[in-house]
Amino acid sequence: GQEEAGIDGGGVFKEFLDDLIKDAFLPQTVREEEGGGEDEDISSQSHPDFFSVTPLQTLKVNTTSDGNDAILSNYEFLGRVLGKAIYESILVEPQFCLPFLNKLLGKQNSLDDLKNLDSEYYKNLKSLRHMSAQEIDDLGLTFELHDSATATIELMPGGSDIPVTKQNVIQYIHLVSHQKMNVRGSRQTSAFLHGFRDIIPAQWVRLFSAYELQKLISGDDAVKGIDVQGMMSTMRYSGGLHPSQPIVQWLWKAVEEMTPDQQRKFLKFMTSCSRQPLLGFSSMVPAPCVQQTRLREDDQGNDVAEGLGTGNIRLPTSSTCMNLLKLPKYTSAEMLREKLLYAIESASGFEL
Repeated sequence: GQEEAGIDGGGVFKEFLDDLIKDAFLPQTVREEEGGGEDEDISSQSHPDFFSVTPLQTLKVNTTSDGNDAILSNYEFLGRVLGKAIYESILVEPQFCLPFLNKLLGKQNSLDDLKNLDSEYYKNLKSLRHMSAQEIDDLGLTFELHDSATATIELMPGGSDIPVTKQNVIQYIHLVSHQKMNVRGSRQTSAFLHGFRDIIPAQWVRLFSAYELQKLISGDDAVKGIDVQGMMSTMRYSGGLHPSQPIVQWLWKAVEEMTPDQQRKFLKFMTSCSRQPLLGFSSMVPAPCVQQTRLREDDQGNDVAEGLGTGNIRLPTSSTCMNLLKLPKYTSAEMLREKLLYAIESASGFEL
């Protein structure tokens, strides 16, 4: 067979897990937006959406798959995938809604948790408590919930024939919130949780809040892009590089001028993970490093001695398992920026 392109020292696995989670967890519309519409036909045929986006732009299980036993094994597999990422301290992109995170923690959701799923729906539902008896009667509500995905659901036996009144409106509010957060999608959530706990036992996460669990999954999202100053203070240099040299200053200037999305692509290019470590770059093992390489190479990829003026100008490359950026000896800030952006935007990964 064909010879392997290299040896996986951990970086390829991290990149595989990161890409798998993005593809499996993000809905098709989000994947198309992030990918600029590329490979639309391929992504649409790959798998159904396992998660959907809430009004707060977080993820919840896709309730349109209720009753589909064949798809539950996929949720169980995805639970193991997320558990493996947490176990290996690999931060990933998905931001989950808090009611779903509560389920991973083994907690039951209450009415107040509904605001973290749909704040507008929560506000309107709670407003029923302050309406007069006549206003509630005029709404013509019964103890059932209309859902375009799964038709009509009775909140209690015979609920379609029980009108909502001033006397029972509190019960109605709590039954609606319970249905939306604890009952709807419970089979998918249960399957996901079963796979998740195969890797992460319940007692390991029981002490965390939902917010803290989200940080364990995807890091601190308050930092847009990456903490460039923190990365600079941790970075090591080899191959004759020193922080005082112009090429190093050009590098950091280029990184600082990147958009948050480009900064994350740069981090993924170097470390195979697009999210910065939860405890900062100083916690990375091994420490991130920039190594200087020859500027030019021949058609076989071999170094060309400086001064000859022949050969191809190299692009930056990396050894993600070592968190190592291999930076050719560029002669200007413009050349460095152009080649670096080309390398990270190409997303060629291991085969670059």
